[in-house]
This record gives sequence, structure tokens and C-alpha cells, in this order.
Amino acid sequence: MSDATVDRSVLRIAIAEDTQSDADTLKAMLGGNDSILSVDHFKSGEALLSSFDKGLYDLVFMDVFMGDLNGIETTERIRAIDSQVVVVFTTTSEDFTREGYRLNAYKYLLKPLVATDVSEALDLAAMKRDKRQGATLAIASENVPIIIPLADIIYIESRNRRSLINTVDACHSTTMTIDSLEQLLPAPRFLRSHRSYVVNLDHVDELGDDFVMDNGAIAYITVKNHRKIKHAYEDYLFNSVRSDSD
Repeated sequence: MSDATVDRSVLRIAIAEDTQSDADTLKAMLGGNDSILSVDHFKSGEALLSSFDKGLYDLVFMDVFMGDLNGIETTERIRAIDSQVVVVFTTTSEDFTREGYRLNAYKYLLKPLVATDVSEALDLAAMKRDKRQGATLAIASENVPIIIPLADIIYIESRNRRSLINTVDACHSTTMTIDSLEQLLPAPRFLRSHRSYVVNLDHVDELGDDFVMDNGAIAYITVKNHRKIKHAYEDYLFNSVRSDSD
């Protein structure tokens, strides 16, 4: 085995949107890689509910203003079935922000949508899915194939042309570059803090000048990017608390 792989299932997305042009815009922002995303479009709340079931979708983009059954009413019925699915409201008005909080909507996005907001929603949905399903990393360590649960990875360090994958119970050495591993590991859970370090933010114990990991190790942070990395960590903590409270 010469390459590493991460075992993750397709991210399943539902779009409830009665305006075709708005649905097409959102689909374009989501991208067209069918191996990563599965996207279903429903033109009404009734149509979505007729197909909806617990665990069927990881993420729902919900237009607030739709036909006879609006997005708020549709989400109320969804929450009675599935409390875990990430719901993102899309609308032209801020009038229903309070309803979004009541129904534990992750975001309340005003149209026209912004690609970075859509990307953040995808990141949260993927993070929840990976934690729920126990995603794994498969690598070759000293020519021996091994499988590592992502939850067990504390941090990765690049040293002497090798990558050291430090886990809760072992340190695995691989010839895979840290750049290649970074591309495989899902953001925002895994963060490149330094040219020689990728950290699992679930295992950060303290943030100072550098990360102090929960095994006592220090993972360096690039000085020039410290503020950006701090904000990324704080955003991750905020979203993780919301995710864990579902």
C-alpha cells in the first residue's frame, strides 16, 4: 500500500427550494463531484417530507418561503423525525431568525447566497457524519497496512522526510508527506498549524503561543498565521458545542 486513504461515505444533501434558479445556484456552489456529494432537490416542503426519514440526509438547505407548507413548518416536522440532521435556512428576509434558533438551524443564509457560508455548512455536516460513522485513515507504516480511526489521531508531525502520526496509543511512521495527509484529513476538524504539524482540534487541551495537545505534546503554530489559526480553533469549538448538543 503506497497511498493513504480516508474511508468516508458520500455526504447526503437535500435542497428544499421552489425557485429553480436559486436551486441551480446552490447546486453550483456545492460542486459537481458525485463521488463526494449526493444532492436531491425538492420543490416543496411536502415533497421533501414524503421522502424524508431519520438518517437519510446529513444536510438540508431549507428555503423559508415555499408554497402551502413553508420552510419553518417543514423543519418542525423534520425535527420530530431527525434531531441530528444539519438544517440551513435560505431566505430573502431576516424575519424568521428567531425561529431558526428555536429549531436548531445551523445557519440562516440570506439570498443571494455566499459560497463561503455554503462551504462552512458542508464542513459541519461532514464533521458530524465522520464522527457518527467513525471514519478511518488507511496507511502503510513500515510497509505494513494499518487502519487508524480519525478520532484517535492527536496530531501529525513531519520529521526527517517522514510523517509521524501520533495517536492515543501509538506513533505510526509513514513515507506519505504531511501535505498529502493534510489533503485527506477533513477540515475543520484537522488543521494545518505549521509547515510541520497537522492537529486534530478534538485533542487540543490548550491554545497559547502553540497548541498543547491532550497527551501533553506541543504542536507548533506558525507565528504569522497565529491569529487566523486561533479564530479557526474558536469557530471549531463553537460549532462542536452546537453539534454535540443536538
